[in-house]
Amino acid sequence: MIIRKSNMSVAVRQPAVFGWRLPAAGFFIYSIIAVGALIVDARSFLVIGGALMFVCVCIEWCRSIMAVRVDKSVLLVFCIMLLSVFATLYDPTNTVFHNLFKHVTICILYVFIFSMGLAPIYSTPFRSIFIFILVFMGFISLIVPNVSETDDVMRMSGFFANANNFSLTMMTLLFLIDEKKDSRARKVSIHAVLILFLLLSGTSGAILAYLGAMSFKYFVFLRASRKYRNTWILALLIIAVILLVCLLTTDLFMDVPIVKRIVTQLSLVWHELPLAASGYELDYGNLSNMYDTGDCSGLWRISHWRTCIDIIANANTTQLLCGYGIGSSSLIMYKVPHNDYLRVLMEQGIIGLTLYIAFFLTIFRRIDPGYRYCIIAIALYCFSENNMDNLLFMSIFVFFLASAQNRAQIQPAAAP
Repeated sequence: MIIRKSNMSVAVRQPAVFGWRLPAAGFFIYSIIAVGALIVDARSFLVIGGALMFVCVCIEWCRSIMAVRVDKSVLLVFCIMLLSVFATLYDPTNTVFHNLFKHVTICILYVFIFSMGLAPIYSTPFRSIFIFILVFMGFISLIVPNVSETDDVMRMSGFFANANNFSLTMMTLLFLIDEKKDSRARKVSIHAVLILFLLLSGTSGAILAYLGAMSFKYFVFLRASRKYRNTWILALLIIAVILLVCLLTTDLFMDVPIVKRIVTQLSLVWHELPLAASGYELDYGNLSNMYDTGDCSGLWRISHWRTCIDIIANANTTQLLCGYGIGSSSLIMYKVPHNDYLRVLMEQGIIGLTLYIAFFLTIFRRIDPGYRYCIIAIALYCFSENNMDNLLFMSIFVFFLASAQNRAQIQPAAAP
């Protein structure tokens, strides 16, 4: 393997487009295997699908460059990967090894895709393959609905493990919108399909994350647009959003099940937050009766996070800095934290969380401002869900992160 360092003084070249052929084919194969495996509940085949996708990326990397491009983000990924290995060597009993392999695979996928200098995934003709797969998964989920009911909200998970995974996978449609070249009709169509799937999933965290990301996107657009530079227009828009939120809490909209569920969840967390954060054992049955809801998942998360923080606080110095090991949260707490920030802090320590934040901030600054809302959407959803061990989601997320920086890739220096 040749390691090449990025040289900012050399000529700029266009990012590679046709290098997406094998990664796209690998993702297609993995997705088809995943659909079949999840429908018949043969999850062991997911490993085969993931391995085939990884092999496809490795073959393309070997064919195209077979070198690692040294870069700040790549160095951060190597540090994250080595940290997880160190935590495993320090105490192997707390590591879930299939989670560790998945974690290392995701790190290597990023390094290989970034090193190949592929064009942004949303700007290549191969993105149609990804869009087709995701929409296909969504509509297969309509055929195999697997619906559960919570507070009159029909939550559809399809062939996925749960509705949260279904909504998370569908959110990757955001990574495939070409903000500069797509027609307005195409953009609206993709967002409409995504909103439909989010509403069918009934996942409050995903819906709020999408709304937060879109708010970020359009406020940034308004600030950058000469037509809307006046601050008083922004002030009027903020007031309009506040009025809209107030309107949604009226009886007119509270009859809409998904609105009622989200408002009830937020109200429950707002009023009972001190009790949940104190570590007091909650009576969820009594709370359900008080707030007329059958779902206290928002408040349960707060209480669960408190337990996670207590475990982190009682860690020894090495575990506090480097974590208990990949997958340790499910072993120690019997349930993952439902918050990826706390999960990273527990499994990879203060150093790991710092590396992750530095990694995402690096990419956030590099990519086109028009696509930063995609990272915002996932960052917000990570506050309430376990996203980083979902290989199907993480693979396309890594494809986006690694390629979106390559608007004008720097030609690597010649190998010595």
